[in-house]
Amino acid sequence: MRRLLSLVPLAISSLLVGVAAAPQAAQAVPAGFVDVEVMSASRPTAVEALPGSRMVVLEQESGKVLVRDTVTGQVSTAADLDVCANRNERGLLGFTHDPSFSATGRVYVFATRSAGGDCVNRVSAFTMVGNTIDVASEQILLDNISSINGNHNGGDLEVGNDGFLYVSTGDAGRDPRGNSGSAGSNDAAQDLTILNGKILRVDRLTGAPAPGNPFTGPTSARCATRGVASAITNCQEIFSWGLRNPFRFAFDPNTSDTRFFINDVGQGTFEEVNDGIAGANYGWNSREGSCPRGETPPCSGPGDLTDPVTSYGRSVGTFITAGGFIPDGVWPAEYDGGYLFSDGGRGRMWLLDADGDVDYDNPFTTTSAGLADMAFIAEPGGYSLYYTLNGSGTVRKITAPTADAESPGPAVYAPLPSPERAFDSREQSPPAPIRGGQTRLIDLGTVTAVPDGATSALVNVTVDRPQGGWFATVWEPRTTRPATSNVNALNGEIVANSSVVPVDASGAMLLFVESTSDVIVDVSGYFVDSAGPASAGRFVPTDPDRLIDMREPIGSTNDHTRTLSPGDATADGPSEVTRHRVPVAGKLDVPASGASSVAVIVTALSNGTAEAGWVRLTAAGQRAGTSNLNTDAGFDQRNNLVVVELGTDGSIDVDLFKTDQVLIDVVGWFTDDSQPPSTAGRFRLVPPTRVADTRVGLGFGPLGADGTAELDPAVVPASASALAQNLTVAPATTLSYVTVRPTGTDLPEVSNLNSTANGQIRAATAFTRLGDGSETVFSLFPTQLVVDVFGYFE
Repeated sequence: MRRLLSLVPLAISSLLVGVAAAPQAAQAVPAGFVDVEVMSASRPTAVEALPGSRMVVLEQESGKVLVRDTVTGQVSTAADLDVCANRNERGLLGFTHDPSFSATGRVYVFATRSAGGDCVNRVSAFTMVGNTIDVASEQILLDNISSINGNHNGGDLEVGNDGFLYVSTGDAGRDPRGNSGSAGSNDAAQDLTILNGKILRVDRLTGAPAPGNPFTGPTSARCATRGVASAITNCQEIFSWGLRNPFRFAFDPNTSDTRFFINDVGQGTFEEVNDGIAGANYGWNSREGSCPRGETPPCSGPGDLTDPVTSYGRSVGTFITAGGFIPDGVWPAEYDGGYLFSDGGRGRMWLLDADGDVDYDNPFTTTSAGLADMAFIAEPGGYSLYYTLNGSGTVRKITAPTADAESPGPAVYAPLPSPERAFDSREQSPPAPIRGGQTRLIDLGTVTAVPDGATSALVNVTVDRPQGGWFATVWEPRTTRPATSNVNALNGEIVANSSVVPVDASGAMLLFVESTSDVIVDVSGYFVDSAGPASAGRFVPTDPDRLIDMREPIGSTNDHTRTLSPGDATADGPSEVTRHRVPVAGKLDVPASGASSVAVIVTALSNGTAEAGWVRLTAAGQRAGTSNLNTDAGFDQRNNLVVVELGTDGSIDVDLFKTDQVLIDVVGWFTDDSQPPSTAGRFRLVPPTRVADTRVGLGFGPLGADGTAELDPAVVPASASALAQNLTVAPATTLSYVTVRPTGTDLPEVSNLNSTANGQIRAATAFTRLGDGSETVFSLFPTQLVVDVFGYFE
């Protein structure tokens, strides 16, 4: 990243030439933050998160790809690649993983390789299995990108939300075509017939130019393997240009669009952060920052160029390197919408806040020189900012202050007039799944206002075709991430599960996904503070009992009426939807009057349908644009807990789409305002806690055939009337079911959680009445079971 004569190493190039500047004492991070060293590495460049509580660190000269377990701290070598690191800034520079990594193991590497006595840059894809990269699996996507002078290689890689692979390349320090010169005379960044000094965008599977790139047609050509194309044909891989050495760039994980910032190293006047825009020309080699090269403001720059988002001069820093967007809802609120970027020469890190302002006089932190890369990485409890120090050979992390989740006061249930869809990644603009290992701050009040005093929400979280084995955890923003899960799925499944999740004062929740998937969040209602006795919204648990079974003939104990036929134009949804009206009030232990809503276990049965289906429950006569339960194509049995309002006649409507039958089992009901005030049945949220995991002997051991176990959920008081929990088979061994019931009662004809085959991992929420402060778990066939408690009813 040299500034002037590219043939002479300068002291400020210490980041990538191995001549470490004198280490600076680490300054205090902001109050409450902690900065610690986590590992050493030989001249580390890139750091990247991997799904599965792992991270990758690259060693520039050795060519080693290191994998570190963020839980145990254990480090292993995933690959030892041959790299050309004989001069200056060459070597192993960039790494990223595919959105479908959890299913495919596909990763991407930017490295300098030897080529006939010279060195060129190459972008390759590999397959990673476990913690090992199969070197023989290499697929070359881009090759022969000039590294003629040894410096200004760029070297970063990211996959955008549009699914394409983005690559940064430097201007090679000297014109690869040989018709200009070096340093400021090098016009490679403006030469559209070569790949240097650009952001490239290609198909991540083939390396072909991405559709929508600026240059197409007969005056353009692919330059992917030739490096230098014909002098009259523009390179189709180019996304934007006019960059000197864009060593690092970063995408915003908080949005569905392809917003990203590019950190471009200047020569002698300005370092700059640029907004990644298709077809943008950022001006090098005619300017730095927003001024003609060598000038400072006030200045008049050339027209038709894209100005930087921010820039800084020599008095502030010497060469810009790492950058990263802060995940919203993870750090303190003032950091939401922020972007951190760093100077490798002076080890300073600044915050570009949500308003676009930077306080250059007050860095976020200052560390040793040689800061090369940064990445926000999920780990137990939350997120930390990891960064590499190329000069001192260390990797460090900064952790923000995070409060432990608290148990708010008692609350009563306030249903929405009808369930509302608060978030759907498929309907964002543009549609984009949430990436594995990332979080998303979701405002539940986007459609319907969150009531005052809301402490938690009853939501239904649906995962739509994850790319690999999947789980999600939902928790309160800016608190410690719990070691629990809310919904689980296997690769390609569509799965829904309800949960009561804590929300912050603005009505937002935080969602973490283990692997890339579309996610839908529907809200049914909220639990609202209730300091004293209350009439409405209290839960009355009942012993689980079957209300209807559509496999059996309709009768007095199986009472439902089909109100819509296939193709009925009044159906809310596709023509295949059928609606069944089910009387509830006055049946089982639900009173004929005084109940506002009923809590039921819905079991959907599909006996070989060709397509995925769904089930929706609403108050009788009501319409909703949501669903409660999804089934996969083929033979499938699914469960979910649903809290549904009763219609004016005490009935509910059950809509089926591509689903053969349902079973409905009642586990309790919520009071309306006609009931006398009481404190019994108010809801108490507790920090999500894993109370049983048979895989590790927590709570009880593995369940055998017809196996039972008694569970005493010690995280709730003995006086609790019912437990709110999430049950997960992890995994099932065969077609089976799990039932939880009050201890001391007979096994009912009810199931909370069904599986249909060996190896399935499935979850379902349960509201369970407690008997003498405990519950009894039954499994028809052997299984592993996990129980996470998130609340109880007084």
